[in-house]
Amino acid sequence: MVHNSEETFDAMKEDVFREIANIGAGHASTALSMMLECPVEQAVPVVELVRLGDMTDLLGGAERIVVGAGMCLSGDVNGYIIAIMEPEQAKHIIELIRNQPVEAPPEGMVFSPMDESALNETVNIMGGSYLTALSQMTGLELIPSTPFAALDMLGSIMGVVLAEAGQDSDYVLYFKSALISGSAGFMGDLLLIPDKKTYTTFLKSLGCE
Repeated sequence: MVHNSEETFDAMKEDVFREIANIGAGHASTALSMMLECPVEQAVPVVELVRLGDMTDLLGGAERIVVGAGMCLSGDVNGYIIAIMEPEQAKHIIELIRNQPVEAPPEGMVFSPMDESALNETVNIMGGSYLTALSQMTGLELIPSTPFAALDMLGSIMGVVLAEAGQDSDYVLYFKSALISGSAGFMGDLLLIPDKKTYTTFLKSLGCE
């Protein structure tokens, strides 16, 4: 595990968050298997604690073109959960979910309404699976918003997150867990960005602080 922040996981934190990653990925693979009606295998997940300002460089640099899809969090927590993927990967996921080629989007839109709905449903399953795992282990209520998606440079997408959460958030829980269906890989870069209060609440609820 590589740590990109001044704070690092001690052994207890590392074990706990790896367990959350395992459970979350397991829930996601099961749900996607049911949706696709075919096996979805789970790779060994990795979790890192990363300073929010370092995430753009870690994920390939500000000029990398990506699809960012995520949800705002409320309830006992505040923050974001965001999936970062290559545009071609996003299109392939849509084609798997809808079992047909991606449609030409209306002017001004990244995807057609039906294709965007399919992508958002996948993000809802992926992000929701990790949130369910975290809720089960902490007893906290985590309420996700309706998913949203954007196609842009990574720097622009992370810039919005930094503007919204930067003053109240220092660290990102970076989950990297590939889910594979046949030759297709599902999004592996999932970012949980809690505000400072929520991060402390997580640690206390998990017995890590």
